[in-house]
Amino acid sequence: MAVNNPFTITYNGTAIGGSSDTYQLLGAYVIDKSYRVLRVVFDVIVVATSAATLRSLSDTLETKFRERDKNLEIDTGSTVWAWTAGTHYFNPVSTIAKSGNSETDRGLSRAYTVVIEAELPSDTSGENGLLEISTGVNFTAGRQKTVTIKGSYTATSSATSSANYTTNADTKLNAILAALDGAATWELLDEEYDYDRNTANTNFQRQYIQVLFNQSTGTLDDTDIKEHDVVFTDLSQHPADSREGIQRLRRVVGSYSCRIDIEQTTDLQGTFEDKIRPLILDTFQANFSPSVFCIEDRKVSYDETSKRISVTLQFLYQKDGGEAVVEISQSVAYREQRTIDYTPVHSSESETTAYADPGWATIERVWTRTVVVLGDERPQRRIGVTPSYGPAGDFDAMGGLQIEGRDTIVASGWNIISNTSSIQSQWIGDPTSEGQLKLTALTETVVERYHTQPTGGGSGSGARF
Repeated sequence: MAVNNPFTITYNGTAIGGSSDTYQLLGAYVIDKSYRVLRVVFDVIVVATSAATLRSLSDTLETKFRERDKNLEIDTGSTVWAWTAGTHYFNPVSTIAKSGNSETDRGLSRAYTVVIEAELPSDTSGENGLLEISTGVNFTAGRQKTVTIKGSYTATSSATSSANYTTNADTKLNAILAALDGAATWELLDEEYDYDRNTANTNFQRQYIQVLFNQSTGTLDDTDIKEHDVVFTDLSQHPADSREGIQRLRRVVGSYSCRIDIEQTTDLQGTFEDKIRPLILDTFQANFSPSVFCIEDRKVSYDETSKRISVTLQFLYQKDGGEAVVEISQSVAYREQRTIDYTPVHSSESETTAYADPGWATIERVWTRTVVVLGDERPQRRIGVTPSYGPAGDFDAMGGLQIEGRDTIVASGWNIISNTSSIQSQWIGDPTSEGQLKLTALTETVVERYHTQPTGGGSGSGARF
C-alpha cells in the first residue's frame, strides 16, 4: 500500500500526497513541458476505513479532477511550483481514470490516474505573447502588392491574448510591411480575429494593399477613406464637320468609390465635399488639361448602411489649344429657274411642233450653315453694311466656291438678295459650382442671285439694276 509522500500535488483545492491519509500519491509523477504545453501525470490511491467512506472520497476526487480552469500547485517540500489559471497557464483540463489495478483496487482502496493538461503562454522576450506569424505577398499584373498576414497571440501574465493583439499587432505588422517595401504606402483592407473562451489564444488575419493613388487631394493615405477606386473614362466623339481641324467639346466621366472609416468619421456628405470632389476635379484638370470646363452631370450615392460613397462626375470641356468654333455644318446649293416662250406651228410631222424662244432665267445660290462657338456671337448683317465677323467667322470656301455678294450691288455677277442670321445661346453645367460654359449657335442662310447686265438698249449708262 502507498505511504505518505513528502510531495503534494494540489488541483482545484484538493491536495494529493503530503500528509493526506486518504489521497496518497502512488509512485512518481510525470511533468511533460514544451513551449506551449504543460502536462502533469500522476497516480493517486484513495484509502478509506469503510466502503461508504471510500465511495464518498472517490466521488469527490472524480468530481474535483474532471473540472477545468483550476489552479495547480506542486510542493516538493523545499520548492513550490504554482500555476494560476489565466496567469501562469491557460485552459487547463484535468481527466481522471480509474486504473483498475488489482493490487490497489481492494476492499478499502482504489487507484486513479490523473492527467492535467494546459497551454503555456508565449513568453519569448519582446514578443508580447506573439506565438505564430506568417506573411503572404500577392502581386497583380501591374505589380501592385497585396499582403496577407496571419498569426496568433497568447495571453501573458499581464494581459489577455486579445489585449496583446490589439496593443502590439500594429507595431509588429508595420515592421513586416516596412521590410517588404519601405517606400510603399499600405492600407488595411480587411481584418478579422477570434479568441477562445478564456481569451487565452487569439488568432488573427489582416490584408493590406499597396496604395498607388491619392485618396484625397495631396494625401495618398487618408485616415477617413478606405478601399478607394478612381476611374476616368474619355467619352470624346469626333463626328464629321464641314471644316478640317475643328476641336469639338469633349466629355470625360470621373468615377470614385470608397468606404468611410467609421472610427474616424461618419459624415459622408462632408467627406465628399471636402475631400473626394476636390480630388476628382484636380485629377481631371491634371490629366486632361482643359482650357475651360464645366460639370455637366453629377451622381453621388451615400450608402449609410455600410458607409460607402459612390460618385460620378461628367465633365464637358475644351482641350487646351482649341479655338472658339467647336462645331460647324455648312452647305451650298444652286437653285435655277427659266422661262421659255413657245410658238406652236401647224405641222403634219408632229402635233408638238413649236418655236422655242428664250424668256428669262433666275440663278440663285443658297448658302446655309450652323456654327457653334464657345462664348459670345452675334447675328451677321450682310445687306447694306460691311460684314464684321465674330468668332464664327465668314463662310469658308466649299468646292472652290465663295460667297461673292457684298454689301453693295454689282452691275453684273452675284448679289445677295436674302440673308437670315440668328443666334441661340445656352449655358451648360452645374450653376452651383465650378462655373458654366456658354455656347452660342449661329444659324445663317444667305441667298445670292446671279445676273448679267444687258448689252443693248435701255439706259446708256448700263446702270439699271
